[in-house]
Amino acid sequence: MSDKDANTETAEVGLIQRLLDGFHSLRHWLVTRLAFYSLRLYGLEDVTLGDVGDGSYSHQEHTDRKLENVEELDALVSASRECLDNANNRRAAITDKCKTLLTMSSLLMGIVGLLLPKAIAFDATWMRVVGFLAMLALMNTVTLLLIFFGVGRDCEVFLEQDDVDLDSENFKKSLINLYLRCQINIDNRTNYLVDLYKAARFFALLAFTVFVALFSINFLCNSPKDQTKRIIRELRSDPALIELLRGPKGDEGKKGKQGDPGLQGRAGPIGERGQDATFDEERIIKRLRNDPRLLEKIEEAARKQQVKPPSEEK
Repeated sequence: MSDKDANTETAEVGLIQRLLDGFHSLRHWLVTRLAFYSLRLYGLEDVTLGDVGDGSYSHQEHTDRKLENVEELDALVSASRECLDNANNRRAAITDKCKTLLTMSSLLMGIVGLLLPKAIAFDATWMRVVGFLAMLALMNTVTLLLIFFGVGRDCEVFLEQDDVDLDSENFKKSLINLYLRCQINIDNRTNYLVDLYKAARFFALLAFTVFVALFSINFLCNSPKDQTKRIIRELRSDPALIELLRGPKGDEGKKGKQGDPGLQGRAGPIGERGQDATFDEERIIKRLRNDPRLLEKIEEAARKQQVKPPSEEK
């Protein structure tokens, strides 16, 4: 491979790497802001954007205990180890709660997706807007829970060479402080995750309440008969559907024969006396024009005028 090809490949790799880094930074920025504003909407005022970015609080800080005058080091080692175990158990409990909430939120989103075309066909605009906001709240719940299960920094017990070289008494003292330091770090992250769980549960309950209210209003205000009538009325008034059902227009057919004259109608009421009566010329003329008997006589006279006898032609 020549130097030119190697430089081209290096430039392409560098461009792809910059694009991936930019996408990662944008995703981290969006997720961090979403979690921060969700926690603030829930009502947490002590949370900062830095805490959300770190995925842990910094409210508690560890300070090494002074153990020079302690006689029962074994009891303190057991107590500090129990504090660490309690912190881990607390983390496991809140993790199980988040798993349950994630399952319920995903199930609710699936049910809403199935029923959305049928039961949430709301006529009112405000109901559709509220339903859309509830769906966003439910999606925010799932997003917060996925942030909860994200990989973060945590503390664990780790022995260095300096700790191994200590004698038995000093090693126990170092182990006590190490347990307590890990317990403080785990509690800081667990407290942040607990607040994240509370915010996710708040948005899930809000979305569930809104959906139940919309279903109830739709069920009480709109009966199936009214919906059926409305659908039939819309179908009948749809010109595109009527034209589709009617099909293409055919050629104009031949003109049919004139039908037989109808029966003579009943005699009209007797008019007013001549000296007191008034008449409307326009009305009389209109009635004469629309009289089928007069029209028939006129057409018959016209045909007689057009067809002359042979004697007259000679």
